[in-house]
Amino acid sequence: MFISAVVGLSAVTVEGVAAQDFDAVLAAPDDPDLNLDFARRAADAGDLNGAAGALERVLIADPNRHGARLMYALILYRLDDLQGARDQLDLLDPVTLTSLQRAEATRYRARIERARSSTRFSGSLSTALTYEEDAAGALTTQFDTIPTPPATEEGGAAVIAGRLNVAQDLGNASGYALYGSVGGSDRSTFDDIDGDVRRGDVEAGLSYTGRLNSWAVSAVARALDLMDEPNLREAGIKAQARWRASNATMVSLSGEAVNQAFDEPAVDAVAAIIGGDRDGWRYDINLGVSHRLTARSSVGASVGWVDKQADYEPFGYSGPSLQARYDTATRRGHYLAISGGMQWLEYDAPDPVFIGFGAPAREDVRSWARVAVGAPISAFTAAGATGDWRQDVGIEGALTYGARDSLAPLGDYDSWGAELRLTWRFGAAN
Repeated sequence: MFISAVVGLSAVTVEGVAAQDFDAVLAAPDDPDLNLDFARRAADAGDLNGAAGALERVLIADPNRHGARLMYALILYRLDDLQGARDQLDLLDPVTLTSLQRAEATRYRARIERARSSTRFSGSLSTALTYEEDAAGALTTQFDTIPTPPATEEGGAAVIAGRLNVAQDLGNASGYALYGSVGGSDRSTFDDIDGDVRRGDVEAGLSYTGRLNSWAVSAVARALDLMDEPNLREAGIKAQARWRASNATMVSLSGEAVNQAFDEPAVDAVAAIIGGDRDGWRYDINLGVSHRLTARSSVGASVGWVDKQADYEPFGYSGPSLQARYDTATRRGHYLAISGGMQWLEYDAPDPVFIGFGAPAREDVRSWARVAVGAPISAFTAAGATGDWRQDVGIEGALTYGARDSLAPLGDYDSWGAELRLTWRFGAAN
């Protein structure tokens, strides 16, 4: 409720200020300073077309406003007018710029060339330290390794994660591309908590990007090792599509179907007796919407449904989920990201083997939340920007919360956590 009130008040304030500024511009359309101030305000409010129009008027009145031309090039880049942005940067080549302006011009020229290339690479590499108030409960609940979490025990871990993406345009088929992605992470625990987790995944498919919509269809394969032993292998297909409902609003739809194969010695040992194990298909579908409040803030929400089938029926489940997020950032790049969600699961049948005779069919309510603050390293310099690798390397701190409420005799679980993460992003989007 509080966030909604702030968002609503901010929107009204921005619209009111924008209207006042535009009235002033109409009264003096040839005033470069007034138009430049309006362009900055319009860009901050997310009105990129308004900012571009104001900058055009500035440059008509004073072609030697090199800072305004650089800003115009950046705005055109964000509007996906890559040729127009490149033309403006070409005009800046022979002129004198500050070292920071020249670095930014060089940086965006490289972005444009990567975006125009028929083959594009991007990715990320991160390292993190994490802490869980109840590390043992978080582990066993996340993976359902045993019915009831053990005694509460705090713990920490070191995490290394990386991802590499590649996309190849399909000749003259405008907007179509073949793409692939490979990623993985390794979580090594401290103290006496034996909770090492390794993940890996690979994806390959076909994508299309148009002016108002995009979609992608791919094959996926994933692997999960838990406590240095194989735990889960899954393979299947996924699809996603996005539609731009307006300049500020995006609607998305995604889904996947994967066949899961678990390696669980305790379950496998009795599978022949009880009639099966946890193996089976899992289906997910999600519908989401995101809305840009300003150039540097946005909100989003999604609803989903999961259906997990299993050879041993009590391991199967289905239910809805709800997620929401809010992101905001400053001109220097400092940001705040708030996200959370809930999932309601009903299992397909009572489980007399692993829960007990007479116990009802399992029902879980799972919830999670995350609040993160961070910034690129460049944000801590005097200018707030550097135009080099320091704008691609960010540091982030986060507080996390996770919980599971279950019917007796299963035990409930909740835990607070913390993260400190360093991330380097590279490639097509940088």
